[in-house]
Amino acid sequence: MNSLKKILNNQSGIALLMVMAALTLMSVMLADFTFETNLNKIKAYNQIEKDQARMNAEAGLRFAIAKLKLYQEGRNYIEKTESLKGVVNASDIESIVTMPFVFPVPAALGKDLQARTAIEEFTKSALLQGNLQLTISPVAGFLNPNNMRVKKSKDGDDRDQDRDQDTDSEDGKKKIPPQAYIENKLVETFTKAFEGKREEDDEFDNLYGNLEPKLLIKELKYYVNSPDNFTDPERSEIELLYQKAEVSPKHAPMTSIDEMYLLEGWSDALVDLIKDKLATHQVTIIPVNKLTDDQLEILFPNITDEQKEEFFKYRDGDQETGDPPKEFKNAAEFKAVIVNTLGVVQDNEYEERAKEFENAGLKIGVAGKLYKVESVGEYNRAKYRIVAFVDLPIKPDPVKKEEKKKEDEENLTDEERERLERERAEAEKEKEEKEEKKKAPPLQLMAPRVIEIRLN
Repeated sequence: MNSLKKILNNQSGIALLMVMAALTLMSVMLADFTFETNLNKIKAYNQIEKDQARMNAEAGLRFAIAKLKLYQEGRNYIEKTESLKGVVNASDIESIVTMPFVFPVPAALGKDLQARTAIEEFTKSALLQGNLQLTISPVAGFLNPNNMRVKKSKDGDDRDQDRDQDTDSEDGKKKIPPQAYIENKLVETFTKAFEGKREEDDEFDNLYGNLEPKLLIKELKYYVNSPDNFTDPERSEIELLYQKAEVSPKHAPMTSIDEMYLLEGWSDALVDLIKDKLATHQVTIIPVNKLTDDQLEILFPNITDEQKEEFFKYRDGDQETGDPPKEFKNAAEFKAVIVNTLGVVQDNEYEERAKEFENAGLKIGVAGKLYKVESVGEYNRAKYRIVAFVDLPIKPDPVKKEEKKKEDEENLTDEERERLERERAEAEKEKEEKEEKKKAPPLQLMAPRVIEIRLN
């Protein structure tokens, strides 16, 4: 018993055990603290890399806006200076401004020692860290859902409600308004993509094989139009679809193509089939040097395949004959080729067609005013992408206020009143003659502005 008591009362080595336990606990805490510190350090580095990549992409966007500002000033100067027209082309300035930019500048671009030295000095002096890829491309497509909007005539009647119906012109050909033709082209474009997807994807065919492309485009038209202006036969069927979902359609122009995902009759898979072929921003100027086959047909529905082939051989060059490309310097050259060289339409038909598109907010020109800017910034493993649409609005013509002359005609004799009316008629006639001879004011662009931006 005494031996057991001695063993129990013996405390030698307790301190060593406590120290070892404390050291073990501290080691575990230190390891955990070190792990957390390293993890936070990695997170901080990753955030720094992400921030640097974002700043690179933002720098690219600012650089693009600066380039477009130079384009605006150069183009406005050409438009105001008659001596420069025909010497310097607006599309030439556009092609220079829209050239891709890459940083660091590839050394391969330096063809000689002087160029390589300049590239090296530029790279060293630049404050940009990491990589940058910048592209600026004109938005030439005018296949815009918003162009299906129906407008009432000024007197408030419904004559414009049937603008989607074909009418006969004097020569017996079908005359299709731009809005109706764009609607038909949307149906054609979506049907082609829809049928192609059905053929290659059985699952897609099982899910959507019974859908009618024309009805889907009608729903799109219903979405962008005021309810009072949409009188198509499909209206009741489309309204029922939104009533069941308890959703109110926008009934206004789209501001982004992503709004198509809000359409009740369209699934994400259906939207993905066509969204890259559409644009919701108003092009305003149709750049004839960027026209595609489909767009040329939208402008002139009666153009033949042979005429289209000859048009592109003229503009883009002919490899068989060795003819070089001939870009149009102005809208007058484009008209001369369409009317005189190819005989697509007569002069009065061309003017009438151009007027129809102008009423729809589209003018024929050689260089655009709406651009898609894609800026990709990179830093180590981080990447940041900005896609922006930049518009250069057309400066509106100043409104001239006409002074109203107040004349007291109560005390005038019949002879004086007749004389006054003759003077007014002559003045009005002279004014009309001056207006006819007067040249159209030069087109002036305003400063570039970002109208849509997407971050990734």
